[in-house]
Amino acid sequence: MKSGIHPKTQKTTATCGCGASFVFESTAAEIKTEVCSACHPFYTGKQKLVDTAGKVDKFRARMEAAKKTQVSKKKTKISESVKAAAAASSVARTSAVDSKKAVKKVKSAVTKRELAKARLEEEVKAKKDTEKVEAESAEAAAPAEQAEAPEQKKAE
Repeated sequence: MKSGIHPKTQKTTATCGCGASFVFESTAAEIKTEVCSACHPFYTGKQKLVDTAGKVDKFRARMEAAKKTQVSKKKTKISESVKAAAAASSVARTSAVDSKKAVKKVKSAVTKRELAKARLEEEVKAKKDTEKVEAESAEAAAPAEQAEAPEQKKAE
């Protein structure tokens, strides 16, 4: 073995996050670890979640934020009556699938009502227009008949 090329070793203490410490020889003066054989799930048989500097919390926060953005992207504009009806029907139903079906049913019912209302308004408007035209034609015919009546009296 060549002399002078190898690092010097010393007795070193390794300390774990669980509080266990081990003494061995190393080139480092002190070693700190997060997991050791005394607390590792493989050796102990107990599941342990190691949170290094809040990484798990940061990950969970990112996942929650992603879910919120997905939900906001999927939302569509719904009229207030549809929202109220869907809320009322979803109270009676417990699953999300039933709530979605209820919203679809309410939307189609509202659309059908709106179409029927529009047709009725068009029919009423057409009827009024027809009555107005008939009234105008009757008024136009009445003065012509009155004008003919004096001429008939003169002829008699």
